[in-house]
Amino acid sequence: MNNRNLFMAASAAVVAVAAVASPVSASSTHTFSDVGPRYDEAVSFLYEYEIINGKSATQFGTYQQLTRGDAAVILANAVGVDTESAPDAGFTDLNNRVRGAVNGLAEYGIVSGVTKTQFKPNDILTRGAMAKLLVAAFELEEFEEDTPFTDVGGVFAPYIGALYGTGITNGKTATSYGTYTNITRGDFANLLYNTISFVMESFYFPEAASAELVGSTSVKVKLTEAVPSEFRAQDVADLFYFTVQFEDGSEFEFTPTTASFSKDRLFATFNLGNLDLAGKKGQLIIDDYEKELAVPFDFSAPVEAPVEEPVEVPLETPVAVPGE
Repeated sequence: MNNRNLFMAASAAVVAVAAVASPVSASSTHTFSDVGPRYDEAVSFLYEYEIINGKSATQFGTYQQLTRGDAAVILANAVGVDTESAPDAGFTDLNNRVRGAVNGLAEYGIVSGVTKTQFKPNDILTRGAMAKLLVAAFELEEFEEDTPFTDVGGVFAPYIGALYGTGITNGKTATSYGTYTNITRGDFANLLYNTISFVMESFYFPEAASAELVGSTSVKVKLTEAVPSEFRAQDVADLFYFTVQFEDGSEFEFTPTTASFSKDRLFATFNLGNLDLAGKKGQLIIDDYEKELAVPFDFSAPVEAPVEEPVEVPLETPVAVPGE
């Protein structure tokens, strides 16, 4: 799965924006007393969806500089990487609080170390490095444009150009981005929120209109609109969440291993992975992160062979044999 699909499928907290689809309410949803109007919408949103925490119960640390370790933790929460079982990235300077996040992001190439074995989690993140993180995490490279900034160059230039091309940032001033300026926690919150909003507004998310089981091993989903040509059927499968609830109360989650589209791309058929519903009863839940569809099934009754009606066959007329 690519990074963008990782974001859309695995991060339930952020994908929930699809259901919200508008900024959080004017009233703050956080408990921080140091968050002013400039940052309130972003911090409220990120806090509500458990992407950020404060420095304490009442302090977000809005104007404090952001460390590389803290940035990794926040970004891992946003894109939903596996922080539990990701392979070790080889950095020897990670503490338990940041290790899972760094390893999860490194698995997808979103972060790299200062050296092969040193991530430097306590170093302060610059605005240029922040641009690279956001663009790599959400795959925004295609939006790169020339910028009016005179302080942009080197390795960070294409990433800053991508953020500028999306409108996520306009720089510190009309001609300065502040590439090597350290970024604050408040500014990072604003830019991450802008990035999430851009992704949610700009990219296709499938919505299920109806569904029906095709036998006991696959389900056919009617979509609300035709799937864009650049999406594969498996990409769409990755953007749904499938659960089977059995009659006895047990549940089973599955990920389709094959999928296909109808010719008009309005229907997608997904197999049930290793699951076969034959002999079982319950309902299949399809969650597109905005709503759930429930598809009842009952394959518990044995299939009886059709009973054939007896057919009367006329007796043959006996043939007379001479001499009898």
